[in-house]
Amino acid sequence: ISEKVNVSSRYGYLGYSSGSAGAATVTGAGSKWTNDSHLYIGNSGSGTLTIEAGGEVSNSSGFLGYSSGSMGVGKVTGVGSKWNNRGDLNVGRSGNGTLIIETGGEVSNSSGYLGYSSGSTGVAKVTGVGSKWTNLGELYVGRSGNGMLTIEAGGEVSSGTINTFSSYIGSGLNSTGKVTVTGAGSKWTNSGNLYVGISSGNGELTIDDGGLVSVRKALLIGSPYSA
Repeated sequence: ISEKVNVSSRYGYLGYSSGSAGAATVTGAGSKWTNDSHLYIGNSGSGTLTIEAGGEVSNSSGFLGYSSGSMGVGKVTGVGSKWNNRGDLNVGRSGNGTLIIETGGEVSNSSGYLGYSSGSTGVAKVTGVGSKWTNLGELYVGRSGNGMLTIEAGGEVSSGTINTFSSYIGSGLNSTGKVTVTGAGSKWTNSGNLYVGISSGNGELTIDDGGLVSVRKALLIGSPYSA
């Protein structure tokens, strides 16, 4: 989708069937892909979505790596480039998902999940000044699967911005979650509680080189309580 071209659809699929591969690039200010309902990047196959140079994509819930064995990659790059999920964003729902937000790109959603189901893997990197991932609800890094979040070089992540929802790093049996916040200006802002390892999950939080993590309520490490 090139400069100042608008495409609308009810549902969006990139890599619908097992063995298939689909890719889409939305580029340039004024270029938009609008989905009335969900967007699947790697439904059962492999999918890649690139939003760049001021392009915009919107949908209800978004999925990167929806089914077991699938792979989905989403890249949002450049000032003015936006991916707006009115519902949740799942990076690795049952498959493998990767989210990259860089050089001023922005992603927003209700709740965010990295590694939603057992056996899934979700990886996210937010890098560069002006790059933002806004989670209005909860953020899970390793809900029941494996999750990894890196915030670096001035990137910003916020979670629980509505109703002070909590965030979780490794929140379920055999899940693993790792978060690294590194570099001056890099920050993760939590409006609720932050749980690092809960319900027999394995959580790891690293803050270094001037990174900042703020928690409005409580920071709980190794909590026995269910998420």
